[in-house]
Amino acid sequence: MYYLIEHNRTTKATTCNEYTNYTEAQMACLHKEQHFFSENKHEMEVVVFEANSLADLKRTHSRYFAKPENNTTDALLAVGLVGLAAFLLSRK
Repeated sequence: MYYLIEHNRTTKATTCNEYTNYTEAQMACLHKEQHFFSENKHEMEVVVFEANSLADLKRTHSRYFAKPENNTTDALLAVGLVGLAAFLLSRK
C-alpha cells in the first residue's frame, strides 16, 4: 500500500490517504505540493510512503502521527500537582 501524508509542521495535524497504485499516489502528491506552494502554505509537508499497513507506517514514521501538544492541559496538570504537593505537605 502507498500512503499520501499531508503534515502541518506548525500544528502537527496530519491527514493520510491510502492508494494501491504508486503512480496515482505520486500524482496526488504532486498536485498537493503545487497547491500548497501556490497558496504559500510552506508549513505543509506532503510525502508518499510505501508500507504493509497504516499501523506499520505509524510505527516507523511516528512523528507524522504524534498528537499535538496541549500546553493548557499540561499547565493545569502542573498546577494541580503543585497544589496536591502543598496540601500533602501541610498535613504533616
